[in-house]
Amino acid sequence: MSVYRLFNGSYRDYARSDEVLRQLNIIILSAAIGTFLFAAQGGVAFTGYASTLGAREFAFGLISALPVLAGLMQIYVSHLAVKTGKYKRMFIIGGIVQRASWIVIAFIPYIFSVEQSRLFSLIVLVTLAAMGGSYVGITHTTLMGSVIPIDIRGRYITTRQKVCMLVSLTAGLCFAFLLDYVPGFLGYTIVFSFGGVCGLIDILMYIKIDFSGIPHKPGGASLYKGIRACFTNPTMRNYLLFWTFWTFAIHISGPFFNKYAIDVLSLSYVTIIIFGQIAAQTAAFIVISRWGVFLDRYGSVPMMLISTLSSTTIAFVWLFAVPGSIWPLFVFNLFGGIFWCANDAGMVNMQLSHTPSENRTPALAIYAVFTSLAAAAALILGGALLEAFSPVMERLDLRFLGAQFDHYKLVFCITIVLRYIVVAVFLPRVWNEKNISIKEAYLKFSTDAKEKFKYERSRLRLNFKKK
Repeated sequence: MSVYRLFNGSYRDYARSDEVLRQLNIIILSAAIGTFLFAAQGGVAFTGYASTLGAREFAFGLISALPVLAGLMQIYVSHLAVKTGKYKRMFIIGGIVQRASWIVIAFIPYIFSVEQSRLFSLIVLVTLAAMGGSYVGITHTTLMGSVIPIDIRGRYITTRQKVCMLVSLTAGLCFAFLLDYVPGFLGYTIVFSFGGVCGLIDILMYIKIDFSGIPHKPGGASLYKGIRACFTNPTMRNYLLFWTFWTFAIHISGPFFNKYAIDVLSLSYVTIIIFGQIAAQTAAFIVISRWGVFLDRYGSVPMMLISTLSSTTIAFVWLFAVPGSIWPLFVFNLFGGIFWCANDAGMVNMQLSHTPSENRTPALAIYAVFTSLAAAAALILGGALLEAFSPVMERLDLRFLGAQFDHYKLVFCITIVLRYIVVAVFLPRVWNEKNISIKEAYLKFSTDAKEKFKYERSRLRLNFKKK
């Protein structure tokens, strides 16, 4: 696949003009460069870094949760954005603060020698990065909504994800080898400082983008009306409820899978990256375009139903994990990659389709606040449960099909049950932007899939006869 095809092939014919196409491509290129930072901060590197600095389960949950709480300031950021209309300026300034903080984080071991000081500075700097990220998060979706043509959102979003996956695969593998073969803190310093520089380049590229299509009333739209709409408008309210509870359910165990692989399964960074991150992103890369077509054709809700139930069910493989075993990590990430990319694409599409343009910024702020609170509470709860259950499960010494049923597996089971409950109770209430029910979408998809299969089979037979 050529670079041109990768960047333009799925949406170039639908762009309104060459200038719009140029801007869409710049956004994808900047996202690809910024992926080096997210591969560092969101992957196994940060988990290992926090552990090396002395963080145990509860401390790690706290470090992960406090920065999430910085999302609460998005109400203020929303008010400022709506009042001034300076979305682009806020996005760039917030992004610079966010990415530069990670460069400082890279040098913590060389600035502080005491463990407590290192952990405290890590919390402060990651929180500062998250505060800058609050400006990025609340303005980015509004900015993207003004540039991406509505009829190609699914294809464009999934194309951008595909490009970022390729970069993330490369970055993750390089970082893993570096961390395994460069001893001490030096490897982490190289990873996070390089990621921070790439993140800065990502943000600065947005200077070239024209976001003049954002609707803005002089003096600012009513923030109160935008917030009120989140609770009085059934479409926005049900969307908010689902994502809040879903975020809570997935974050109880979310960051602890990698910690379990490192601390309990005793797997190396390279092993975790290859059979975890690379397996997931390779699978996602193969199917993401098909999810984009599915999204444009059937809407977010049917896709979310498939992705949430499937990604939840596959988490049961962790029950069979024993120290040194790789296959549960591989299976979990391989199938998780297939379905989590649909979950991410559905989230972005819902943010754009379930919030009207005039109320989008305050609505997204409320979304960020509720999901931030849910994530923070879940992370702290997850860390607390792990530490509380650890001595109890050690004494009980339970076994499941020959594998030890430890405190990690107990928490994993709790989050699986919660996810099923959230999907069953809240997802059916969410409005689907396509005029088709979940049942109708499933039947239509099944019919289309059968017709596609028959077509491909007949084409193969015809080619075989010609040969």
